[in-house]
Amino acid sequence: MKKITRQQVLLGAATALRLLIGFLFLQASFDKILAPAKFAQVIYNYHVLPVELVNLCAIFMPWFEAFIGIALIFGIWVETVSLLMSLLTAGFTVLIISAIVRGLNIECGCFSLDERGSLVGWKRVFEDLFIVAAGLIIFISNFRQQKTNAQPE
Repeated sequence: MKKITRQQVLLGAATALRLLIGFLFLQASFDKILAPAKFAQVIYNYHVLPVELVNLCAIFMPWFEAFIGIALIFGIWVETVSLLMSLLTAGFTVLIISAIVRGLNIECGCFSLDERGSLVGWKRVFEDLFIVAAGLIIFISNFRQQKTNAQPE
């Protein structure tokens, strides 16, 4: 019986994390793709974009999230996509903190646009920070795996 190495366990954990975050991003994109006008209102409520860019963001952002999710699920361009995902989520985190500091009582627009959707709050900030960390773990793990595979045996 072959012994499982620490590196194999870490790679398995990183793969599970990649799949989890991939499905999370794909699921998060669905409501926004199906209801771009409602998502545009959520974006507008943050009061950080010029009105002219709100609709463009409401149409582009969910498809970008879906692309990230699909790429992570299928393991395509993992390093690039995980880094983009971390940067995007860090940006979302800054927007949520900005809304909290400014006292805005608005819907986050993170995962759902229905009435049960959550308001901006510190819980969302910590969830987003977990997603940023997960993206960085996926990035580092994949980078190390690529480096290991490139070394001659």
